[in-house]
Amino acid sequence: MKTNRISKNVKALILSGLIIGSTSLANIANADTIEKNVNSNNPINIMTEGNEEIEIKEITRDQYVENLAKDQGITIQEADKIAEDRTEKALEKINKEMPQMKNVKSARSNIVWRQASWTQTYPKNKSFKAELIASFEVWTGGSFRQINSCTVGSSLAAGQHKASWNQLTDWKTTSYPVTRATVGVTGKFMTTVTTGGNVGMSLPGFSVSGSGSTTKTFVSNSMTMQREWSVY
Repeated sequence: MKTNRISKNVKALILSGLIIGSTSLANIANADTIEKNVNSNNPINIMTEGNEEIEIKEITRDQYVENLAKDQGITIQEADKIAEDRTEKALEKINKEMPQMKNVKSARSNIVWRQASWTQTYPKNKSFKAELIASFEVWTGGSFRQINSCTVGSSLAAGQHKASWNQLTDWKTTSYPVTRATVGVTGKFMTTVTTGGNVGMSLPGFSVSGSGSTTKTFVSNSMTMQREWSVY
């Protein structure tokens, strides 16, 4: 994905003092716009408040680092270093393309962290749902915003019996900064059912992966969840 360039108009706004120093989440999209984008799979603005279909909230840097550690299976210390390296690279680019932002401390004050959660139903059994969870570091100044980095994970949202969600793969935009980022995961549902001796028991959308004298373990087909997120 190509890095988004800052337009001459944006640079002019910087010179006029309309951008620097503001971390306001202004220009929040209305609920009708969010719902339309959710239903059509259009990019969802992570600077909005979300709706009943999708949860969007502001988080702290510590929470972002914790999510990064969990998603990548690394320690908090390792995740903190990765996050800091990504921030430094983003600030270097901002300072290069915005000569007015020589003060790195001031540039850091324009960083916010956002988390977005999207729930998807397993199409072959609507009793099972998984949640796609993405976290973002965003540089925002007035009308200009960019995503510096992101991380993605997933979890079980709903199920029957003793259900779990097994994430198999994940992917995300790798070139930053951007104004849009795509994240996705593929995984399977698993659930263990007490059969009570009913050896012929089945579960729609699942196949048997193991059985005992009174239980059966079922596994679903793979399910992919993918969304594109934006800062406008």
